[in-house]
Amino acid sequence: MFFHKLDKAEGYRRQAQEVRDVAKQITLLDAKRQLLATAQHLETLAEEEERKARASATRQDKA
Repeated sequence: MFFHKLDKAEGYRRQAQEVRDVAKQITLLDAKRQLLATAQHLETLAEEEERKARASATRQDKA
């Protein structure tokens, strides 16, 4: 379970970087802002998955 959540977190980070790469190529300011906001959202999801993984690992360690 712990590694699955870390895999999800890594997937979100990979997607965030892909979105940033696309954003660097876009010249329309509004589109760029939207893509950067999406990248930030994916980073937030990655952090949430990591917190869940750590909490799950801590619960398993106590069991």
